[in-house]
Amino acid sequence: MWKRHLRRATGAHGGWWGRGSVAAQPRHFASAVRATADWDPGSLRALLQQVAHEGKAEEPLLQRLRGEPVAASSTPKDGVSTTDGEAAPEDEAVKFVECGADELVLTAEVCASRRFRDFVLLGALATRLAPEMQQASPDVLRRAGTAFASLGVLNAPLFQALAGAWLETWATGGEVPKMALLAEVARSFSSQRMRHELFFDRLAAHLATNGAKAGTPAEALSILHSHASLRLGTTLGDDLWWELEAQASSEGLAKMGVGPLSDLCYVLVLSRRADTRQEELCEMLEVLVGPVLGAKEEFWASGAGYALHNRMLLLRSVTRYLYKESYRALPDNVVHAFRKVHRMELPRKTAKPTVSFTRKLSEVLRKMKVGHIVNAESGPFVFDLVERDRKIVYECLHFDRFYAGTVDKVETMCLQERVVKAMGYRVIQVPHWQWNKIRHRRQRSEYLRMSRYYAIKDSRELSPRDEVPEDVALNAFDYMGEYFFRKEQPASSWSWFQPRYDAKRRLPATTAS
Repeated sequence: MWKRHLRRATGAHGGWWGRGSVAAQPRHFASAVRATADWDPGSLRALLQQVAHEGKAEEPLLQRLRGEPVAASSTPKDGVSTTDGEAAPEDEAVKFVECGADELVLTAEVCASRRFRDFVLLGALATRLAPEMQQASPDVLRRAGTAFASLGVLNAPLFQALAGAWLETWATGGEVPKMALLAEVARSFSSQRMRHELFFDRLAAHLATNGAKAGTPAEALSILHSHASLRLGTTLGDDLWWELEAQASSEGLAKMGVGPLSDLCYVLVLSRRADTRQEELCEMLEVLVGPVLGAKEEFWASGAGYALHNRMLLLRSVTRYLYKESYRALPDNVVHAFRKVHRMELPRKTAKPTVSFTRKLSEVLRKMKVGHIVNAESGPFVFDLVERDRKIVYECLHFDRFYAGTVDKVETMCLQERVVKAMGYRVIQVPHWQWNKIRHRRQRSEYLRMSRYYAIKDSRELSPRDEVPEDVALNAFDYMGEYFFRKEQPASSWSWFQPRYDAKRRLPATTAS
C-alpha cells in the first residue's frame, strides 16, 4: 500500500552514529558537549560566522570553546557578557584571536555535538579548514573527518585534503595505525561517499599488516560496512574479507546481538556476496528472528528499533524478490517475523517539505495529465514519484545519490533499483545534470515523455543498469504488447522542442539608470 511519507531521519538502513544522547556519539564529542552545554543557537551561530568567514573569533568565545575560565575583563561592568551573542559596550574593544586547525576542528565538533547545522557556514568552515590539513596531526585529521561526517555535511574538497594528508601520514615504513583508527576513518569517508581508491588501497594494506584479529568484532564489521557502501569490496580481496567477517562473528551468531547481526546480513546483501551465499544468509535470518519476535513495543519506538525495522523490511524485500527460491524455503518462524515487521505501524515523524527537483518533476507530470504519488513509501524504500495507473517509478537523481566526483550511483540506490525491477516496476532515471540543462517547460515535458516511452518499450530497461547487459533476443519480454495512445507516443525517435527564446532571458534585462 502506497503512503505519503518521507524517509526517516536515520536513513533507509539506519545511521552510523546515534542522534540524541551523548553516549551514542563519538567519544571525543562528550567533552565538547560538557563544555558547551549552556550555549544557545545564537552563540553557536556567532562563533561559526566569525571562525568560518574571518578565521578569527572573540577571545571570550574561544575561551568558552576550549573549556577555559573566561577572564574577568571580558565581562562588562553592567553584568552583560559578550559571549551571549550581544554587542559589547562601545568603550570596550573586543579582542579577536587567530584560529588554528585545532580551533577550527573544535568548532565543527561543537556544532556536531549540539546538532547545529548551517550548511553555508559549515561549507565556508570546510573551505578554510582544507588547507590546514597538510600540517595537521593524525588526531586532528581523525577529529575533522568524524565531525563533518557526523554533521552530514558533504564536502569533497575537504576529504580530498584529508585523504592526501592521511597518505603522507601513513608513509611506507611508518607506524602501523590501530584498527580503531582505521575503522573510524573508513566510516567517515563512507558517509561522505568518497571513493578515494589510492587511500583505500593504503588502508587495505594496513589492515592486512595488522590482521583482522587485532580489532574488535564491532571494528571489523564497521570496516566491512564502509567498503560495501562504497562498492570497494574487491579492494580488500577475498582473503581479507573472510578474515574480517570471521572476526565480526567470532563470538557466534547467537551472541552477536540483533543490531550487529542484522548489519552483517545487510553488508552481505549490499556487497552482493549474498547472491552466492544464500544458505548462509538464511541461517543468519533464522538466528535473527528470535529477538525480533520477542522484542517489546517500547523497543520499536527507539532509535535502534527504527533502524532494525528498516533493515528487516529491506531483508524481506531482498529475499522475497531477488532470492525467491530461498524465500520459499525459509522456516515458518522467519516468514512470521517478516510479516510482523511488515504489518507494524510505527509512529510517524514530522514530514519534511518536498525537494525542488521532485516538486518540479511532479508539476511537469501533472501538466502531462499523468497521475502519480509523490514520496511514496513501500517497505523500506521511499520513491520520489510513482505513477498510479502504471508500474513506473521515477528517480530524481540528485548529486547526493552519486559517489563524490563521479557519475556512479551509490550502492544503496543500485540495490533499490534491483529490487524494484524484480517487483515488476519500470524505473525512469532523471539525472540532475540533464534536468538542469533543460530549462524550458515544454522541453522537460518532451524529455519525460521520451524517457517514459523508452522505459516501457525498451527491453534493455528491464534489467538494472549496473548489471552486465545480456542479449536482447533472449529476453522473454520483447513483445509485451502494451498499448500507447497516440498522444503518448513520441513524434520521432528523439522528440525535441527548441524554444524560440532563451529560457534564461524571459524577463527583459534592466538598464542601469
